[in-house]
Amino acid sequence: MLKPEKKTGEQGHSHSSKRVSCNGGGGALGHPLIWLTYGQDGNATCPYCSKKFDSQQSE
Repeated sequence: MLKPEKKTGEQGHSHSSKRVSCNGGGGALGHPLIWLTYGQDGNATCPYCSKKFDSQQSE
């Protein structure tokens, strides 16, 4: 069986990422997992649940 190639230069998840995921946080009552990209202002808003994300926020 072939193994997937490891892509060089690909980074894992980090706090300095330009993307964030949202699933509504409600388990079965949430929404599909989507990925949002931070805008120029460093913020992103989920179009499903209106949750706001700030790239400067520490997790």
